[in-house]
Amino acid sequence: MLIPLTTARLGMPMTVEKVVGRGFGERMARLGVAVGATLTRLGDAVNVSPVKVRGPLGEAVLSASWAARMVVHLDDDRRLPLLECAPGESGHVEGVTGQDRIAASLAALGLTENDRITFVRRLPPMAYNALADGKVRVRLGEGMASKLLGQTPSGQVQFCGVGVGEDFTVTTILAGDNARETFESLGIRPGTRLVLQNVTAGQVMRLTRHNPVVCVTSDGLRLYFQQKDADRILVAPRQ
Repeated sequence: MLIPLTTARLGMPMTVEKVVGRGFGERMARLGVAVGATLTRLGDAVNVSPVKVRGPLGEAVLSASWAARMVVHLDDDRRLPLLECAPGESGHVEGVTGQDRIAASLAALGLTENDRITFVRRLPPMAYNALADGKVRVRLGEGMASKLLGQTPSGQVQFCGVGVGEDFTVTTILAGDNARETFESLGIRPGTRLVLQNVTAGQVMRLTRHNPVVCVTSDGLRLYFQQKDADRILVAPRQ
């Protein structure tokens, strides 16, 4: 009987029988998650933090959930999720265990498959307190701040990279529909002017609700999936 990966028992090897969605399926196949592959679901919760990396377009900040979904093939031939890399380790982007929009958003930051990437460091969780269009006070976690691309007097940058008091006009929101609705509720959309007032300590994130499915391939590669992505991977107990 076929079941989605989300309902697989922990610790039981499962055989991949089908991956739904052409683009998603092609990306998963390049990571070794194709029909006939073996996946074993692990425990779900893990402490994570945002990370800073260096790619073809310079440095970029990735939220914890995005760092969990990017797989890097390191120069020493290991394959690891970006969040498990160590500072200074380099390699190339092997793939992304998420939907097409996540791959497109990462491409906007200059990070696509086969691009050279260097892990710079982990970042402490921070909250960015800002004024939107000179009248509305907003507070953004580092994950949300990293998904806002905008223009400053010195060029294009993510909002998590601006200085206090620096003018920032939103040009692109690197997020899906749910996050866009959250930004809309805060009055943030392309064209909104944000001014950072201060940065304070944020909360440590645990990948539970955001990435509830953690599994490992037969060759030891740990992969992190959002539930809606893991639902597209149909498996059966290994015979």
